[in-house]
Amino acid sequence: MGKSYIITSFKGGVGKTTLSANLAITLARMGNSVVAVDCDLESRCLDIVLGLENSALFNICDCIRGTCTIDKALVRDTRCDNLFFISAPAFYPESQEDSTGGDEFSDQAVAKFVKQLTERFDYVIFDLPARPDNLYRKLALLADAAFVVSLHTATSIRAAEKTAMALNELTGYGRENETRGGLDIRLIVNGFKPKDAKSGINVGLYEIISKTKLQLYGVVPFSVAMSKAQEMGKLAYEGGSSSMPFAKAVENIASRCTGRKVPLFKGVDTGVNKNTVY
Repeated sequence: MGKSYIITSFKGGVGKTTLSANLAITLARMGNSVVAVDCDLESRCLDIVLGLENSALFNICDCIRGTCTIDKALVRDTRCDNLFFISAPAFYPESQEDSTGGDEFSDQAVAKFVKQLTERFDYVIFDLPARPDNLYRKLALLADAAFVVSLHTATSIRAAEKTAMALNELTGYGRENETRGGLDIRLIVNGFKPKDAKSGINVGLYEIISKTKLQLYGVVPFSVAMSKAQEMGKLAYEGGSSSMPFAKAVENIASRCTGRKVPLFKGVDTGVNKNTVY
């Protein structure tokens, strides 16, 4: 049985989709079978980041409704044979969920969908929207772990704190397997600028951990090169960029997902004394 992760934050623009895409392909390049699922029904963009725009005929809603099989919705990434993608719908009106009474995403239908994926793949990456809709809440109850993504800015740290509180409230009680004790929620700091943390322009890692009360799982440094590569539809490992700090940081997170114990900044050149950014 594979593992499923939700990538989340109640704030947009913190890099959830970028992390989802790069984590998915990094895990796949390690030899695991992986599927990345775009769950942002109103503003999908995982297909663009993965470079698979206009490749999907069916989407996550088709799978959950039962109007198509998982096989028909899966898009294979041509760069990595064991990486697959399931798209969100091209258009999903915000009023649709209310008009259907949420029946489209019934507990049974979503649970069946997740079970089919975890039985087939080693890792399932769900890229969630900032707004916690009905699908979001159902996936949170079924996931093995949540990665809450935050920049080191005051607004995104507060959003990460609220996200963690909401997830704890949502998943801490009433799970089918109560021995799990709720959802395993971890923090990933994205777009980290060590020099800004050292100088006090932005907060350091210790303060972020203190405010969010979450265990730190990874730190991904800000990368101008990665931003430019993404605009060209490239991921961290492409174009000779596998040695950049961004790619190394994502590789560290992927290694932790596989159960390996990896130092926080292993192979990541921060440009400053690492003890000064905590």
